[in-house]
Amino acid sequence: MNFRATLILGLSSLALLGGCATSRSVLDIPPPEARAAAQATGGEVFIVSVTDRRAFETAPRSPDIPSLDPGRGQDGAIKARAVGRKRNSFGRALGDILLKEGQSVETLTASSIRQAFAEKGYKVIDRREDTTPNTLFVDASVDKFWSWMTPGFSALTLSTEISTDLAIQSPAQGNAPGKTVTASIRAYGNYQTGMEGNWIEVINKALRAYIDELKAKLE
Repeated sequence: MNFRATLILGLSSLALLGGCATSRSVLDIPPPEARAAAQATGGEVFIVSVTDRRAFETAPRSPDIPSLDPGRGQDGAIKARAVGRKRNSFGRALGDILLKEGQSVETLTASSIRQAFAEKGYKVIDRREDTTPNTLFVDASVDKFWSWMTPGFSALTLSTEISTDLAIQSPAQGNAPGKTVTASIRAYGNYQTGMEGNWIEVINKALRAYIDELKAKLE
């Protein structure tokens, strides 16, 4: 076997070990480890909504653009749970990577936003009826939340990108415009295989980085 064939076989093995690459994988993403809250700000926040606004493409020009296997179901419930797509060493898209039932991009992002505010020192209100005129109301949109694989010579790279816009409004300001806070991060890790545990690790790493980025931008 010549060098080129050996290299292709090796890269294919790196990409595909750990499960069938043409099937769908289902991941259970744990929340990032919480860090001690900063000194209480005295502020309160209520997360009104988190909306998944990601755009899926049938044949994306690059792996960082969301897509789904056209041979499998692609309804709204599936898209809400989709966080990645497997690929072989030639870059050909294969099976989907989904969150487990009960998890979605919206629920993971909402939990991370809550964690960011809590670690910043805010009191996070769970029920609208418990809000006050001083409570901040947050509506978030998720523009990016996707993971992908990039083959390498001796290892592969798994990456996750998250980007959101938070519209923050205070009733105390009346009709005055609120503010928008944008948080965008990209996390990655080098691995020997595309096993599900490695995808979970890089997504969890991205969520932690997202929380830290959002915290840094909150007042």
